[in-house]
Amino acid sequence: MNRIDGNAVEAGPYSHLAFVVAEPLVPSFFLLLQQGVMIRSRIGCSVETFLREELKAAPGMIEKIQSIVLDGKPVDDIGTAVLHDGSTLALSAAMPGLVGATLRRGGAYSLFRSAITYHETGNTCMPGEGWVNIKVFNLLMAELGPNLLGKGVLLGSADLLAFLAEREQEFRHGCSVTLEKRSVDVGSLVGAGLGNAGKILLSVSTGPKGA
Repeated sequence: MNRIDGNAVEAGPYSHLAFVVAEPLVPSFFLLLQQGVMIRSRIGCSVETFLREELKAAPGMIEKIQSIVLDGKPVDDIGTAVLHDGSTLALSAAMPGLVGATLRRGGAYSLFRSAITYHETGNTCMPGEGWVNIKVFNLLMAELGPNLLGKGVLLGSADLLAFLAEREQEFRHGCSVTLEKRSVDVGSLVGAGLGNAGKILLSVSTGPKGA
């Protein structure tokens, strides 16, 4: 079973691709968070607990998260909405326009979407560990992205290779890459692929000159 404790990544059944990059390169990976990645984390807890304890979001940071969508439904009460194994959680700072105002949790326009607002069904969700699919948008990527990437995120290997192919030249300098703790070149990954791996565990951390 995969476990992610603190900043340590144990890949379990998934190959672990680790980037150590110069700090200015970290934002290059934020697009992956917008597309959606999976993390191994605590489940059976409220969204509020997940944000605070799993994502290490301080109270001020939680206040910035104005739009929260859990399994396709906007969340108003983060204290009662519960994460289940396989849940999809989308997080966004304030968005402009009527759509942003309508999705804003607890906002004046939330009444307009009462029919689709998230409510717990009463189905039992035992506390434990599971997979949560998380998407992070706009200003929150810079706030939450480094910690998420440092802990390790699971994504499709084909999606990752497509992402790397578009940025191969960018990642040739200022970073070091290991696959299962063996040093690899980004160009060789793009050319040879990742074998038959359907998904891969990616971690991104910072170091001096990407070393």
